[in-house]
Amino acid sequence: EETKETIQKAIEELDYIPSLSARRLSAKESSKTIGLIIPGNMAHVFDTMYYPIVFSTVGELAEKEKYSVLIYAQNSRSEEKNIEYLMGLAKSMVDGFLITNMTVETRIFKEFERNSIPNVCLGKIEDIDDYQFVATDHEKAVELAVDHLVGLEHKQIALLTENKSSVVDDVRRKGYRKALKRHGIEFIDEYCHSFSHEDIRKNIQVYISRLLEKVDRPTAFIVPASLLIYLKQETERLHLNVPEDLSIVCLEYYKNNFGYVTFQNKKYTRVESVVDNVCKVAFDKLMEQIHDPSVEFHSYFEPVKLLVGETTGKPGEK
Repeated sequence: EETKETIQKAIEELDYIPSLSARRLSAKESSKTIGLIIPGNMAHVFDTMYYPIVFSTVGELAEKEKYSVLIYAQNSRSEEKNIEYLMGLAKSMVDGFLITNMTVETRIFKEFERNSIPNVCLGKIEDIDDYQFVATDHEKAVELAVDHLVGLEHKQIALLTENKSSVVDDVRRKGYRKALKRHGIEFIDEYCHSFSHEDIRKNIQVYISRLLEKVDRPTAFIVPASLLIYLKQETERLHLNVPEDLSIVCLEYYKNNFGYVTFQNKKYTRVESVVDNVCKVAFDKLMEQIHDPSVEFHSYFEPVKLLVGETTGKPGEK
């Protein structure tokens, strides 16, 4: 009893926080469950193919390892409540976490690392490197698109993105600016626009229409697949032909989404989604942490490549 009191006093004086994963390891316990953290606003989870592919890929990988997947939708109003609940899961039900929906404010992973809880983030936060991530190289994807269009003699290139708080949005815009600067092309603020969910619902077609009706309008657009439908509607309304009047490069193109296989019956010039590969690498790294916490983690960018289709050409070329 005296020894127990001495240990407890030392814990209190040193403000010691026990390693939850080490405690579980010492007890030879495993829940055989991983946590998958997703956005709290479920209304937009299925706006694109991203989360269906994440769910499918992680589910299949977990099944092969005889693991279950617990999906946690974050409370968007309280990071503290998220952390409190997730820490409770780590103590009792979950061996490790895959974290999606990364934003510049996301700090859950810091609490996991501080408590030695296995975790991998699916996404790279700009200017923060000291955490464990696996991510698509979205910056490179936009640079490849700009390089291709400049090679076709385009100088008025627009980039449309979505979700102003997203880390993907941040790195896409960074890649766009970097590529334009490298080619000596002036950045025009109006040509680079990010739409929130509310903007998409209310203003996106007005914005695209205004751009396309300008005398000095963009001759090329770089657009994520989720926004293609709005660009398609406005080009048809204005009777613009692709690629004669307008070149288009599609980002995050999902091969199995038949809603946008072609544009005016032309195959897209595109950067295909690699989210399935990102999930596979992240899952393997999480399993490695769970089974051997001493293994050093190396963050990783999944490479991308541009596939040239029929929606890009020289400006005005018939």
